[in-house]
Amino acid sequence: MSQVFGTVRHPAYSVARTDRLGNPISLGDVLPESKAILFTGPPGMGKSSELDRAEDLAARRGWTAIRLTASANVPLEHQLTGAVRTNLDALRARFRRGAVRKLSRTVSDLTRSGRKTRVGIEYRLGGGPMPVELIGKSERDTTAYDDLGTTLNDFADELGKLTEIDGKPILLLVDNIDQASEHDRAGLNELAIHIEGLNRPVWLVAAGGSMSTSALMNASRRMSGIATTITNQFDIRELGPLTDAELRPALTEPLDRAGIAYDHAAIDDLLAAANGDPGRLRRLGQAAVAYRDPERGITVGSAATATAQVRADAAVMYQSVWDQKGTTHAQKDLLARVAAQSPAGLSMPAETGAAGPGSWQEIDRARQELVARGLLREHDGGVVTIPDRGFRDWLNDHLGQTPADSAAEPIEPGRQEAALAPAHPLGDRALVNQVFGNARELVHQVDRTDEQGRPVSLDQRTPRGTSVLFTGPPGMGTSQELSRTKAFADEQGWISIRLDASRRESLEARVIRAVQGQLRNFEGKYPAGEVKELKQLLNKMAIRTRNSMHTAQVGLGIAPGPKIRVGTAWEGVKKDSVGTTLNDVAEHLAKMAHPKREPILLMVDNLDAASRTDLVALTELSAHLHRSRKPLFLIAAGGEEATSRLLEASGGHAGVETQDAARFDVRRLTPLSAEELRPALTRPLEQAGIRFEPEAVDHLVNAANGNPSRLRTLTSAALELAGPERGITTEVATTATSRLNAQSRALYDAAWYNCAPTEKELLAKTAAHGSRGMPIPSRSEAAGPARWDLDGAAQKLVSRGLLTRTGHQIRVADPGFQDWVQTRLGVSTAQAGVALPSAVRAQLASADTLRPAHGAGGPKREDLQAKR
Repeated sequence: MSQVFGTVRHPAYSVARTDRLGNPISLGDVLPESKAILFTGPPGMGKSSELDRAEDLAARRGWTAIRLTASANVPLEHQLTGAVRTNLDALRARFRRGAVRKLSRTVSDLTRSGRKTRVGIEYRLGGGPMPVELIGKSERDTTAYDDLGTTLNDFADELGKLTEIDGKPILLLVDNIDQASEHDRAGLNELAIHIEGLNRPVWLVAAGGSMSTSALMNASRRMSGIATTITNQFDIRELGPLTDAELRPALTEPLDRAGIAYDHAAIDDLLAAANGDPGRLRRLGQAAVAYRDPERGITVGSAATATAQVRADAAVMYQSVWDQKGTTHAQKDLLARVAAQSPAGLSMPAETGAAGPGSWQEIDRARQELVARGLLREHDGGVVTIPDRGFRDWLNDHLGQTPADSAAEPIEPGRQEAALAPAHPLGDRALVNQVFGNARELVHQVDRTDEQGRPVSLDQRTPRGTSVLFTGPPGMGTSQELSRTKAFADEQGWISIRLDASRRESLEARVIRAVQGQLRNFEGKYPAGEVKELKQLLNKMAIRTRNSMHTAQVGLGIAPGPKIRVGTAWEGVKKDSVGTTLNDVAEHLAKMAHPKREPILLMVDNLDAASRTDLVALTELSAHLHRSRKPLFLIAAGGEEATSRLLEASGGHAGVETQDAARFDVRRLTPLSAEELRPALTRPLEQAGIRFEPEAVDHLVNAANGNPSRLRTLTSAALELAGPERGITTEVATTATSRLNAQSRALYDAAWYNCAPTEKELLAKTAAHGSRGMPIPSRSEAAGPARWDLDGAAQKLVSRGLLTRTGHQIRVADPGFQDWVQTRLGVSTAQAGVALPSAVRAQLASADTLRPAHGAGGPKREDLQAKR
């Protein structure tokens, strides 16, 4: 086989990819600020090749790269164990043997997480010269709290310790995350969050298809919805089709090195057939070399023959794609309509608009899935085409249809969504932290109030009872309230125990680990006997029942000869030895805190990731604390649905709510007003000596739309653009907002895919009303079942941060997402079911012709809607 173009692993020419803003997509000698990177894109775009490059980069620089491939059948922990064992020799060569031995032991424990242990006693009677020997054995469970097994976070910690030896980076490369189970994807999310806060040169670099982002969103409740533009821990680098100019050297330079002649017109034909797909170009190039003219090299004729052969070889695959169950009726229908169009493609806003209410969602979902599979390609203006022209011709032949005449020029591959910028726009974090401070100590801390004007933070308002719950949409600051509470507790000298709920580990296990991490503080503050009892309680907490195993045997025969043994074994459960519960541990903590009247705070973040069993345990704990009335406080934080989920969990198996959840002092964080957000921006800038224009501040505050985390992200992008001398001008602020919206489009797409049809319908209606929003469905919709379906959809969307609710009004939380929805669906579809005067509809329709393709910086549709 010809090696003119090299191998897939080592190509003869590698295209240097850049994003829409001109930034390199591949990892380089200077690793990015973000410690978690995700390469995504349709099939054949080179995602695995990016991991190859990262692996080669690590080899050149003397770094360590540990690579594995996710699997549907093999858990992530097992894959890590195998990958580390494969790299043991390289790790030992770079690091100390002792350090590597500890890493190896930690990784091995990943596959035995939570294993049970037993202790027992064996007694023998007789034997030796006697012909009969009686043997008795008794064992019981004894799983200690420090034998819970290791987690992915422990593995990351060990990698971080290794980097302390020589300071060089370690890259953990994970390919094909599409194939991973949802459980494993949740683990990758948690690992990314942990690595981000590890402050060690450890990077997680993953690769997967176009649906990887939506799958990661769905796997982690903490990063649901549009808030991922702010809180997502992955630097998402989407690989799209390349331009002919970018692909040409990948074809011509290997041919030049091999001394193979070619006609430039033939190269143009091959590039046109590849249509921006580097994998397809490689197949076409190899076929062209095989069919080249012995004297003239690759001619137009040999290029045509090669193209025909590649398409003929792909015919079996075309049929298989069409026949497989994953190609739904809606997908087939859309493919047939696109194939019947001219090469200029099909306008999707027109298609969804013609479908009408209740039907357009299925068409839109088919579009999204086909784009992810690489069978369709999206262009500016919502136009879709079939990128593989061989597949388009096969479809028309298979369906017996004749495509429309070419009324417009085909869309050039490089003009559409070529390569999106990384959607993790944090800029220089050191500068941002210097200007604004960190979560523990902000330069300007907003003192929030609830709808009744009462302070929200615990350092400003004493809690009602012993359980507090902070709720709010993603990015609104619920975790910040826990950080503020912890800082207040530290000032007072109180002990605070903080942990995150997890989809991969029970709340009890998390409590055990968190309390274990605070044992030194307990030892310095409380009597040794009480701390010892606390350790014992933690040890028993891991034992729900003490299963015991008993064995009795009789051996016949004289030593040293053979013996015949006959035995029996039976298992029993000691019902009076059921271990301890979370309430028992809490009772002991409360007893320790009571004499000094110094509170102990148990803080649980990320309630959205907690299982129903964990929520039941929390409501039971809350009820227990309410009854005991001792200075142990439960402080929890979660999304908008945390209250209703706790209410449901309080009923146990019955599911009928009780007063246990009602005892939580619920403090809901709502979007901040412009007056509250403005000083959070101006005061840190003034203190840092950074100049700014008042109009620029107004722009950033309006673009933040009441979300403090989004304001920080926008200002981070503005500071990166402003540089040390320029300051934040209106131009800088506008550009930063446009960049953020463009960078967030991959996340908008992922969040949209995870929405149910009713949720998409409500998003379309709300987006059509612009920044003013609309009344909640229970007030705005006509009586009937659809009213309550939309009302439930509103609750879900607010919880995920896609909508914002203020009083009885809802609006799209992110202005960039509002613009994205309007552009994706077109005015007529976005207004489905929304009663508007015909004059306003005409104004909105005309506004669509004024809008720039990316929706940034042009006339704002809400300006027209304000005239309603």
